[in-house]
Amino acid sequence: MLQTMFNNTELLDKIREAQPSPPGVYMSHEDGTYFKENEFLSAVGELKLSLILYVDEIEIANPLGTARKIHKFCAVYWILANVPSKYRSSLHIIQLALLCKVTGVQRCGYESVFSPLLQDLRTLEQDGIFIETVGQCIRSIVLCVAADNLAAHGLTGFVQCFRGQYVCRFCCCTTDQLSSEVSDGEFSMRTKACHDVHVQNVLQGDGATHFGVKSACALSNALQHFHPITGFPPDILHNFSEGIVPTELALCISEMMCCKYFALEYLTMKIHTFPYQHSGRLDKPQPIPKTFEAKLSIGGNGHENATLLKLLPLMVGSKVPEGDGAWAILMDLKEDVQLVLSPSFTDESIQYMQTKISDHRQVLREVFPGFQLRPKHHYVEHYPELTKCFGPLVHLWTMRFEGKHCFFKRVIHDTHNFKNILKTLATRHQEMMAYHLSVPSFFRPHIQTASVTSVPVCTLPLVAKGFIDTQTDSQNIYSTSKVQSMQKECLSLQVTLEDFQNLAELNRYCL
Repeated sequence: MLQTMFNNTELLDKIREAQPSPPGVYMSHEDGTYFKENEFLSAVGELKLSLILYVDEIEIANPLGTARKIHKFCAVYWILANVPSKYRSSLHIIQLALLCKVTGVQRCGYESVFSPLLQDLRTLEQDGIFIETVGQCIRSIVLCVAADNLAAHGLTGFVQCFRGQYVCRFCCCTTDQLSSEVSDGEFSMRTKACHDVHVQNVLQGDGATHFGVKSACALSNALQHFHPITGFPPDILHNFSEGIVPTELALCISEMMCCKYFALEYLTMKIHTFPYQHSGRLDKPQPIPKTFEAKLSIGGNGHENATLLKLLPLMVGSKVPEGDGAWAILMDLKEDVQLVLSPSFTDESIQYMQTKISDHRQVLREVFPGFQLRPKHHYVEHYPELTKCFGPLVHLWTMRFEGKHCFFKRVIHDTHNFKNILKTLATRHQEMMAYHLSVPSFFRPHIQTASVTSVPVCTLPLVAKGFIDTQTDSQNIYSTSKVQSMQKECLSLQVTLEDFQNLAELNRYCL
């Protein structure tokens, strides 16, 4: 697939577009210390490819029906980290690597089930593949694996129970120490050397876990340049948007309802009637269920929770008195989410993020002293240091990878057939990829328009005609209601066809 992509798309041009970041700025994974310390990737010279893998389990049947878990399968996707992040959001850029039944993984283990994939990755790492457009063999390694906490712990060999003694894959913190802050320096960070010792103790012992390690990582056993400590970044989506955010929203909304600031019916009405715009229309939050206080979560997916947190001040902010503690928690949480999702950092902004996360934790414990912090609260405290290691974490989160699941669920819905389902899904996916590889532009075009119409210049008012004559000799202009480019978005533009091809450098015409 890599050879086909290089030979049939403008992939090499996109890779060469990437520019080094200014000194002291973290803008991509290449600015992180893990990338710079990697002997293979940091070596100057020939082109080297780095892959980002994604591992997750998908339930394609009704999760509430009797067929749940029967057809549940594990999916592995991959994407080229060399491609700038602005091009990696299109779903057809994300490639399928492997599909397997979850029951097979549970019965045989990752190393056995992933063996065909591991063999291909080993070949890429040791021998590489010949790229005709480059004229030489290009080697590639796995940079990191994006996954939720459950999948990451399973693949790395950590315990998958988050109520046990050791629940963190970044440090040796125990559940009894979750009340202490990471910035206090009480926890010893996991390193490659100490993790290798833990693995050896497990393999040589009686099978008992050691500091939360229960087995070796299947990827590190097969690949020379991959290690589980430096290869599994945290996931903002599951830790923040689907973890801390719905929990703290439920906690604070319940407190404000107890204080009689507003009722659940009032908030539900505001959610229904709010004039959502742009992305908010697609990510409109769902009404909060009446059982949210008992569950201590408002539910919803990451998009909806982020939208609700962002727009909550406009919905009910006027009802909350100034200085309310629960409201202060939500406003701090809102700022923390915005900071974590930043596409670039400096050392100063990373330090500021650490301060804000620490302040939020302190206010949360003061306002709700009986609230027991979740392991995800602890994971978030590692984000400042992990940003220095991996670069901006938003470039490595699982949001767009999870969007890829929709294709496979749609195939199941359309085929109504569960016989040899994995082959059906893989075949349909590769047929879809064959279509995208055959179109003129594999990547998202720089320019996208809506409702383009041709307008003769002679039909325009004299003032408009005089202005156009100073810009072009063309007898026709082109009118569109909306133009989107990779650099900016412009509305109600009228431009010539020649200028239309270079809209990124085009000045706005006001006619």
